[in-house]
Amino acid sequence: MRKTFTVVVALVAMAAVLGFSAMAQAEIVVGAISNRTAPTSDAGIPHMDGVLYGWNWVNNHGGICGEKVKVVEIECGYDQPRTVAAFKKLVRSYKVPLVHGFGTPDSLAVVPFSTRTKTIYMPLSYLMEWNPEFAPYYFVTTSTYSHAGRSAVQLVKKEGGKLALIYNPGGFGENPIADIKDEAKKQGVEIVAEEHIGYVPTDAVQQVLKFKKAGATHIWMGNTNSAMTVLAKDLKRQGLDAKIIGNVYAADEAFIELAGPDAEGHYGMYTTAAYGDMSAPAMKAVMASDYKNKNYTAFIRGWAQALMAAEAMNRLCKADKKITGPNLKEAFETFKDISPGGLVPPITITKDDHFASMVVPVYVVKDGKWTKFWDNTLDRAKVGWEAVKDSWKPSK
Repeated sequence: MRKTFTVVVALVAMAAVLGFSAMAQAEIVVGAISNRTAPTSDAGIPHMDGVLYGWNWVNNHGGICGEKVKVVEIECGYDQPRTVAAFKKLVRSYKVPLVHGFGTPDSLAVVPFSTRTKTIYMPLSYLMEWNPEFAPYYFVTTSTYSHAGRSAVQLVKKEGGKLALIYNPGGFGENPIADIKDEAKKQGVEIVAEEHIGYVPTDAVQQVLKFKKAGATHIWMGNTNSAMTVLAKDLKRQGLDAKIIGNVYAADEAFIELAGPDAEGHYGMYTTAAYGDMSAPAMKAVMASDYKNKNYTAFIRGWAQALMAAEAMNRLCKADKKITGPNLKEAFETFKDISPGGLVPPITITKDDHFASMVVPVYVVKDGKWTKFWDNTLDRAKVGWEAVKDSWKPSK
């Protein structure tokens, strides 16, 4: 008990420093399992801070039908046993109906416990596994890794190129590869090479030389911004004018900061409105916040995740229904073309298909900024859950 008490007090104290004074008196409690210490914390930190800032904004604008929301955060460092233990703690001790989560292996580990307790889980991982049959209580803000990968293949088709693949083996890096290959076959796009790369590599020279020999014009990057930066710099050094298409974790603002001029012209499956896009109603609040890295897409995604959860809660409140896991599930399943604060593409969820969105825009680095290049939308009738469920298999 003493260890858990210390964790909660420390995180509430941190929230107070960030300006979340309302949290201490909150009546609705939700959980949060964060990654602030593991190598992938470059996404984990801004994401969870975005969740906290998003809920703070909700509390300062009426809360949920007048009630404020308290977020109890437990840091688990991308560790599976710790994540499962934290989830059980949040459900048993705090009776939370919803938990904000983080990555792929840790979120997969929680699935049976989420299903058994009928608790909503909202990870920063975008697997095909988050479907009504495998993980019925999982909901996310944007398209899956696989749908993003399919959109990337369609970009290569559009530009008449040849595709190479590079990714971290296992987890989110490898998860969409089978679907990328499937889409390449359907689109007639040639995959000329396939290589692995770690989360924080020192170089990618050997991989680049293989891509150069194979004649690759586009390279799918399934990894983090650190790996994408190393690849971009080695492409420049080796004289290969191929365009990287980064996944949601690789193609972010940190990539531009780290790669500098070598980031120009590379693509990304950018899953939020770009920072400064005032067509998104919530962007004004994001920009007005005092967060250091408020321009990071992970921060914006976290904010959108809080708004998405708040929308479901408000629907229940207005219908005079209790905020429980099963009721939240039903509320999410009524979403149709809902974009939380305009920060993410429109979300449509039904009881038969929990894939949040088929809108998978492609962005490009232009003059040091992520700029929308192609607003691609996939056909849900072809790649939605109803279309793929009979042939789909869980990741190993």
